[in-house]
Amino acid sequence: MTGDRNYSVMSPADWGLTPALHSEDAGKALGIPQAEIEARCRSTLFEWLPHHWNGTAGAFGGHYDPRSRKFEPPQLVNLIAPWLLIAGYDRYEDSTLLDRAVETADWLHDSGHVVTHPMSIAMGGVLETGSPEAWTKYTAEYVLLNIGLAERLPGEERFMERALQSGRFLVQAVRHRCAVKYVVRGRLRETWDHHGWQAFGRMIEALLSLYTATGDADWRRRAVETGEAALSLQGTDGCFRLINGEYYNSDLAADPIRGLVCLTEETGDGRFVGAARRFADWHLQMQSANGSWPLTVDDEDIVVSPTVGPGDIPNIGISLLRLHEATGYAPYLESAIRAFHYSLDVQITPESGYPYRDDPAVLWGFWSWMPFYDYTVSADQATHHVRGLFFIMDYLASLRDARPLRDERA
Repeated sequence: MTGDRNYSVMSPADWGLTPALHSEDAGKALGIPQAEIEARCRSTLFEWLPHHWNGTAGAFGGHYDPRSRKFEPPQLVNLIAPWLLIAGYDRYEDSTLLDRAVETADWLHDSGHVVTHPMSIAMGGVLETGSPEAWTKYTAEYVLLNIGLAERLPGEERFMERALQSGRFLVQAVRHRCAVKYVVRGRLRETWDHHGWQAFGRMIEALLSLYTATGDADWRRRAVETGEAALSLQGTDGCFRLINGEYYNSDLAADPIRGLVCLTEETGDGRFVGAARRFADWHLQMQSANGSWPLTVDDEDIVVSPTVGPGDIPNIGISLLRLHEATGYAPYLESAIRAFHYSLDVQITPESGYPYRDDPAVLWGFWSWMPFYDYTVSADQATHHVRGLFFIMDYLASLRDARPLRDERA
């Protein structure tokens, strides 16, 4: 890793990277002055994002539709949106951003999305909005959020308590062959389920983060168990098809690469990074000319949905940076740069020509779907884009002082 061992992915600071506020490395790579990239990120964080804050609830609204100028009520957008606040706090040292991340995390805990009743086997699990299903995908994100806050606010014990509680839910999922969710239908009608979205990458990141935060080796053991189970899910072509074992989805693509790299960093077992490389190589083959990946692909590499989930693209790019740091293989960095170039291309700027750019809840944001499906924007989408741009600026600047890259196929 670049800095001290840390398996979180919220902020470049988690990887030991220094904010490259005055570098031009990313500007040269992306073809836009780095000062402009930084200004765009600040505009998203300080101008656009506040329009999505619901002060009454103390949380971010759900998807915003500019046609009706209405927000969905606050929902699980709030799992990812505070990651941007934390990354912004690390970069700009603005404590109001961290205060808002705390308020969002408290809302999640109190909103009913997190199972807290001690009689429930799903205690600590995070429920899909309006559903009786507690998903490992969401729970792992909640663990990472709370650990991130605990690290930055060491006197606030509730965050680590919440992370541990939800981590115990992940342990039960691992024990049940890495189940993807727990269905809560009432007493004597509860069950672990393997049908749905397999999020082993986020589980590995969360479990390893719990290990580094507590020193308890059992978290590490559960992370390794998850990685061992994951290896059996990889197709012969290197792809992980994590929707019901049949379909690739870009929303689930970033964390397997990161999680498996982290396992090799932790254990020295090259099987994990080898699997990450095979999945990344599949991405190199499938990347579009504009730097994106399709949303859904079947097990014959037939594109099911050519629509792009824009926030998924920079999230995959961040993972390719982590893999590049681990291997020195230049095509991973080149692919990541193309992904971040896509982010800049799809940002809703005054000059972009995109519709509804006169709406302050749209300007400086990013659409939920490309090409346009429902014209919605949301705080979690912008989180991936802006964090991604933070990562590429800081990572490229770090390479000037790093060890010589190996650029090898080990």
